[in-house]
Amino acid sequence: MRALRIAAAALPLLLPAAARAGCVWSDLVTEEARAAAVRPGAPRVNFVQDDVLARGCPNESAACRARAYLTPGDVVLTGPTQGAYTCAGFVGARGATTIGWMPSAALLPLPEAEQVPADWNGQWTAPEQDIAITPGGKGALRVKGEATWGMGDPERVRRGGIHTGEVAGEARPVNGVLAFSMGDDDTTKPYEAGDEYTCRIRLWRRGPYLLARDNNGCGGLNVSFSGFYRRKG
Repeated sequence: MRALRIAAAALPLLLPAAARAGCVWSDLVTEEARAAAVRPGAPRVNFVQDDVLARGCPNESAACRARAYLTPGDVVLTGPTQGAYTCAGFVGARGATTIGWMPSAALLPLPEAEQVPADWNGQWTAPEQDIAITPGGKGALRVKGEATWGMGDPERVRRGGIHTGEVAGEARPVNGVLAFSMGDDDTTKPYEAGDEYTCRIRLWRRGPYLLARDNNGCGGLNVSFSGFYRRKG
């Protein structure tokens, strides 16, 4: 799979579907997101660009067709639909992320599997983001993550202008969501106990993906753990 990373400015999730800027990561990192696979026997399926990048898209014209494509059996994270297209995201084996529209007819929704603690364990990766989840005490899960902002800018890297962030805590999943706030001295507090100045994070699983949403309070300027991750290895 040749990944073409598609970036676009995101509008708040509260906007109605008709007012959306397009298909972006924030449309996928929601509890309503689901996993789907490219249908068996389907030909190579290209991602389709959004109107933000090519006016009038998504549609089936060659002008809307992105270079990135998937093959039968590849699993994507799916979000809202627009006409005959579904917003989808894919993380490749090397961690490259592709987000764009895909023909809904080419996707087969996967059943939601009940999660057990072992399903969370592993090293999860996304661009400039890594989260490790290991068994904790008394059935809890231990979370430790690191994130950066600016690694894609060689000049920023050269002058040491990379921003960093960390998250750490231990909690149990409740209704399929692992959530906590970071307290003083690296203590873990309930998610609801945090405030805008406290690092707060929510994690949940969909298919092969780990989804994360934080409050942008877990690191330096522009650093965030929000996004969707795939397990290494």
